Amino acid sequence: MIKSKAWKWEMVDKDDSYWNSPAPEVYFLCENWKNKNFKDILDVGCGFGRNCIYLAKHGFNLSGFDLSEYSVAQTLEKAKAQNITLGKFVVADMLSFPFGDNSFDALLAMNVISHTDLQGFKQVLSEIKRVLKPGGEAYFTLGSKKAFWFNNPVCKYVDDYTRIRVEDGPENGIPHFYIDDDDCKVLFNDFKIIGVKEVREMTKHGDFSPHYHIWLKK
Repeated sequence: MIKSKAWKWEMVDKDDSYWNSPAPEVYFLCENWKNKNFKDILDVGCGFGRNCIYLAKHGFNLSGFDLSEYSVAQTLEKAKAQNITLGKFVVADMLSFPFGDNSFDALLAMNVISHTDLQGFKQVLSEIKRVLKPGGEAYFTLGSKKAFWFNNPVCKYVDDYTRIRVEDGPENGIPHFYIDDDDCKVLFNDFKIIGVKEVREMTKHGDFSPHYHIWLKK
């Protein structure tokens, strides 16, 4: 299993509007999870808190973690500045969630759990299943094997799913896990699949970046 490596969040502009606005999908999930009377939500890889702070504002109990000490500190600082109360937010590795069994109604992991190899990804899935309550849901994103970086020979090959990015910026040296439609049928067979969609997202550089959005139920 490849060793986890934190994003270099110190290189990211924390005042950029992108990092201060929730992911578009979070608006929908907020209403959907409200209608299901979900309360306890886990943010895996909280980054600068753009998703967890929004959900906390809308009445959910938010806990979370990130491998970056800097990003956790920024999340807590932003929440305090906005008088938002968060639950437990700590520095931790996604290969071992720092929370008990059956603790959460739902879990969110946007562009996070792809930062490992196949063995690590299976471990993360087992952790997701462990901390979700019966009937709990997980929503997360993964890279598509159609992505430029998956097929770029500059990137280091790890396994049939994983490449290590080589670039200037906060993701240099970070492993990335990529899937296709057939992989979904195999990797998520311990869950009920609510939805799987492949989305082409526009990057700041004007490129299209294909990602999978995965919605599972325990």
